Amino acid sequence: MAKRLAVPSKELQLHILGPRDLFRATRVQRLSVTTDIPSDTKDELGNPLHTGDVKDTPNITITFSAFDVGIKIFSALTGQNSIAYPAGGVDISALGEMDAIAYVRDPDISDYVKSMHARRLQIRDFTFSYSADGDATEDYTAVGSEKRWLRYDVQVDKYITGTTSFTLTQTPIQLKNGKWALSLVLDGKYLEEVSTAPTTGQYRVVGVTVTTGDTRTAQVLIAYHANPAGSNRTSIADAQMPAAVKGKDIPITIAANSIPRVQSITINGSLNVQPVKEMGNKAIVGYQRQVPTVEGTITVLDTDYDLVSLFTYGVLGSGIEWAPGEGCTTSGVSLKIEILDPCDTTIPYTVLKTIYIPTISIVGDAFTSNVNENASQTFNWKSSDAQCIIYSGAKP
Repeated sequence: MAKRLAVPSKELQLHILGPRDLFRATRVQRLSVTTDIPSDTKDELGNPLHTGDVKDTPNITITFSAFDVGIKIFSALTGQNSIAYPAGGVDISALGEMDAIAYVRDPDISDYVKSMHARRLQIRDFTFSYSADGDATEDYTAVGSEKRWLRYDVQVDKYITGTTSFTLTQTPIQLKNGKWALSLVLDGKYLEEVSTAPTTGQYRVVGVTVTTGDTRTAQVLIAYHANPAGSNRTSIADAQMPAAVKGKDIPITIAANSIPRVQSITINGSLNVQPVKEMGNKAIVGYQRQVPTVEGTITVLDTDYDLVSLFTYGVLGSGIEWAPGEGCTTSGVSLKIEILDPCDTTIPYTVLKTIYIPTISIVGDAFTSNVNENASQTFNWKSSDAQCIIYSGAKP
């Protein structure tokens, strides 16, 4: 067989193994996987050459960007059921650990020619971007220390029955590190593989039988390398969501006031994760999350003093002098972004998703005017309490 020319985007898929389920990621526009292996070059007295390099734990970084058309990606990353999503919304602090799986399709047949698996990645940063002329997007960055390219498929089995013993659907291929599974997630928690009888926090694989030291309550997800018979590739598709959402279908509300002439808004969040290592372990044990930070920008065409008043005093049309960021608003200023269904033509339009930040404060602003262009003002803001809540549909 002649060697393929390249791998086009249509032949690459991203699957997210989250705390609850495996999600075949839809509307993804970009995927980047990088590996940094810290190394120190060592020398010694009396040797004109380097003695060698000493390597430390690898740093794996995965970023992916998708059109923001609903809560399915966010629910997968937070371990929620997108069909039975909590009515009270889910805060970004629930963004946890995931496995990233990339499949490369064979150019001639409907099968996968190789796959990539990155284990126990922690979501570190996210960005939600909306603009008057562009598509709504959501971007995520996850970090970890284990990544493998595999000749065959990453098989993921899910079990919602059974207690501590489960039978794999395929025969696992042993990994170079001697283990048989890539990951096992029991009720949202990662377990470690052992070769003896498992205790709490552990599991064992013998043939196609998996035994856990803990009892299943909700579900067990097991990822492993296997070579299933037949053609197993299926295309990414979701007819229940719009292809994308433009700015015309994204109204902005600040402190319950509809804001006109908004040109763009960006939300940047960081979970402020810290890696946890231990002696005798070649991989990072996990990541400890601290209090998150949520900040961003709002750019509007300059028309009057309403928005400046709102950010300064918390209400429209108050005062005769404004210095954004000076003092404190008494009632707090909230930010609400709604993503409407572009296919709905009847008022009230269907709300697909709501992003709500209870309190924001201004930390800077910039006024810009160019010849033959409209004057604009950009406000830099941050969340006062680190909350950013995602709702399915309209906020109650």
